[in-house]
Amino acid sequence: MPQASTGKQRTNVTLTAANLAAARELGLNVSAISDAAVSEAVRAARARAWAAENAEAISERRAWIEANGTPLADLQVLKVD
Repeated sequence: MPQASTGKQRTNVTLTAANLAAARELGLNVSAISDAAVSEAVRAARARAWAAENAEAISERRAWIEANGTPLADLQVLKVD
C-alpha cells in the first residue's frame, strides 16, 4: 500500500473498549490524539536523555556561576531579587 504524501504511516493501537467508545461518542479524532500523545512522550524522553547526557556539564556550569556569578550581570536591566 503506498504511503500518503502527508508523511503519516498506518499502525495498530490497542485501546480499552470503553475509551474507544467514549471517544467515538464525543467525535474525538483518536488518531490525532494518539499522534499528539506520542509526540509529547517523544519530546519528554528526548529532554530526559539530553539532561542525563549533559548532567555533568550542567553541574559544572552551575558551580561556576555559583563561584563567579552570572556573566554580564552588571549589564542586566531587570534585576530579580
